[in-house]
Amino acid sequence: MSSKSADPLSMPEWQALHREVSLVSQIIGSGVTALGRASYGSGLGEYYLAFFGLSIGIERLAKLILVADYALANAGSLPSQQMVKKFGHNLNKLTEKADQIAISHQLSLKYQKPRHEICWAALACLESFAHSSRYANFEAIGNPAFNADQEPVNKWWAEVVERILTEHYRGKRKESHVRAGARANAELMGNNTFVLYTDERGEPIRVLENASERTGQTEWAQKYGRFYTLCIVRWLSNIFDELAREAVYNQNIDVLFGHWKIFGKYMVEDYFLLKRKRWPLT
Repeated sequence: MSSKSADPLSMPEWQALHREVSLVSQIIGSGVTALGRASYGSGLGEYYLAFFGLSIGIERLAKLILVADYALANAGSLPSQQMVKKFGHNLNKLTEKADQIAISHQLSLKYQKPRHEICWAALACLESFAHSSRYANFEAIGNPAFNADQEPVNKWWAEVVERILTEHYRGKRKESHVRAGARANAELMGNNTFVLYTDERGEPIRVLENASERTGQTEWAQKYGRFYTLCIVRWLSNIFDELAREAVYNQNIDVLFGHWKIFGKYMVEDYFLLKRKRWPLT
């Protein structure tokens, strides 16, 4: 509904949307922050924290775009809870719908839809987690038929991180530096160090040199895993930003007033996506 209220912040609908956009921003932020810390050395728990936050957060961000689109098409009315639920949980379909909305409104986006395959490999892993992998650890217990390739951390490393390492690490100076450091650590401490870890693929790490090299690879997994995921978040944030501004400034739909500011924290240049470790930006 279009509002003639002088103070949209007093509207119950505005307050509900404000709570939602704040929640979504924080969920996404906690997810990408955890992804930037995730490591075999910390027991893999940060990966799961990241997957929970990002799968839920990206879904709800896409649904906010659908809500804004609905308001623009219905003179400011907001969809019912039942209608929002009908949007489903499929991240691929939700982001496709968000893209269609951006095109239909001819939005002038500063941050276009990501084209890099790693972005969409990351989204595919998050969608798989949201649909069928949240209880993968319980499914694996006492189940010899469990497909280990579908375990979320294993899947992320195989389908996202291996692509990252191929593009940004292997055959480059950083790989040579990491391997040289791993050998030096092994020569210095190898005979006096006991190593007992399991890597992201479920393989045991019992040799110091291997553990050191994996730690070096993890730095790139963290940095670029965060980056490629945030590229999708940035694009969706830009769509919501443009829709909300159109609704308020051109259609007098006050219920969407100011909500774009929350997601503006994700609409930053690549440098920040790569370097910033704590999200959302403050």
